[in-house]
Amino acid sequence: MPAARCHAGELGRRRRQQRAGSGLPCHRRRTHRGGRLCHARRNRRARRQDQRGRRHRAHRQSRHRAPADRGRAGVRHRPRARVQHRVCGRTAVDRAARFARPSIACGLPGDRCRLRHERARSGRSRRTGRRRGRACHRQRAVLGNRASLSPLALAIGGPVKRPSDHPEVRTGKVGVLLVNLGTPDAPTPDAVRRYLAEFLSDRRVVEIPRAVWKPILHGVILRTRPKKSAHAYGQVWTGKGSPLAAITAAQAKALQARLGDAVQVRWAMRYGKPAVGDELARLKADGCDRILVAPLYPQYSGATTASAMDAVGVWLGQTRWQPAIRTLPPYYDDPLHIEALRADLSRQLATLPFTPEVLLLSFHGMPERTLHLGDPYHCQCHKTARLLGEALAPQWSDLRIETSFQSRFGRAKWLEPYTEEVLDREAAKGTKRLAIAAPGFSADCLETLEELAIRGREQFVEAGGEQFAALTCLNDGEAGMDMIEALVKRELAGWRDWQ
Repeated sequence: MPAARCHAGELGRRRRQQRAGSGLPCHRRRTHRGGRLCHARRNRRARRQDQRGRRHRAHRQSRHRAPADRGRAGVRHRPRARVQHRVCGRTAVDRAARFARPSIACGLPGDRCRLRHERARSGRSRRTGRRRGRACHRQRAVLGNRASLSPLALAIGGPVKRPSDHPEVRTGKVGVLLVNLGTPDAPTPDAVRRYLAEFLSDRRVVEIPRAVWKPILHGVILRTRPKKSAHAYGQVWTGKGSPLAAITAAQAKALQARLGDAVQVRWAMRYGKPAVGDELARLKADGCDRILVAPLYPQYSGATTASAMDAVGVWLGQTRWQPAIRTLPPYYDDPLHIEALRADLSRQLATLPFTPEVLLLSFHGMPERTLHLGDPYHCQCHKTARLLGEALAPQWSDLRIETSFQSRFGRAKWLEPYTEEVLDREAAKGTKRLAIAAPGFSADCLETLEELAIRGREQFVEAGGEQFAALTCLNDGEAGMDMIEALVKRELAGWRDWQ
């Protein structure tokens, strides 16, 4: 132990003296005795000392160095050190000799470049003791295996083997998810209560403090509203279930037939079943790594489009391997949408047994507060109505078009004019023949089939009207499906081989 420390101190002292310019005896041989230094450090030190000794013997002539050259001299004159102990069956000096550099004088710093050029011309690498072009048996085995690998395996560093218990992974498909608002599972108070609890608990739908809203929701609304709404749903319920769910499913089926097997089409409800997250998970399980989410709301609103995308975001936040997601933008003023509405409404107006004096375009209402908060829904509804009126004018020049908002809820002020007030006003003005349409809905639902077609008719007739017609939505008709297909294909553009 003391001998090793003394040797280390002696070596450091000699190096400091050499940098200062005091030449030490160049032929003194030192004996290195083992201490605490590890074998690797001994070998490295022996190699360095052996190389320095070779250079010194080749450049035996002494040269006076200026002070500026002392710190950056290319060679430190150091005698060859012989290590007496053995490492791995051979002496450290023997091992160091394998990596010896050529005996070329390089006393000046510039000589290093000359030494490097001479090595390059001779074809010798920096470690000249090793042969180039010949690999050991392990390297030859690796090179032989790499020759048989595919480019993908070479890129990732070797063959990849899937574990025997690894689940099947299917990717490479494109998915489309049609999203609508929602509906209860059955026309019963319990099912309606569950649906309303989910719907009215959404912060996008009711934008008031939770501490104020929760007591009202659970203490008043969910105790009184479900029974009344269940009766309304019972009036429009069909053998296939909820009209909205049945029509949305038919739209998805028709779109699947139009797009073919290259695209997987599913549908979901923002509130109720099937849930958005569940259907996204099914698309991913089917191998869809690119999914287009298509909210079937022509006009944008925080309570509709934004809420649907919130549900998508919740699912993405719970998914480790996320697919690529695209969103169908609002299409309230898209020529495809306006043309589809024009063609469908013209067809229905032409088949009516009377010629209406007024066509009332009724959109779903929103609290007026949302307009002041920056929601574009109100403006987009009026633009849809204006463009649709311009499209219908050449064929129905005598038809007067009015715009209103329906489904007011609560005591707060909503977007005006209200649909029920417009019906009363038109009847009071002497309008006898009226048709009503809902261009803000992509499929018929409770708001169109019960609120407009049933209650709207009763209200208009009681107010003095005579003939009333509730026109259907686009649904899964030819005009509506042509529009949805064109919109979806446009948004899928750029995704490889979907068509």
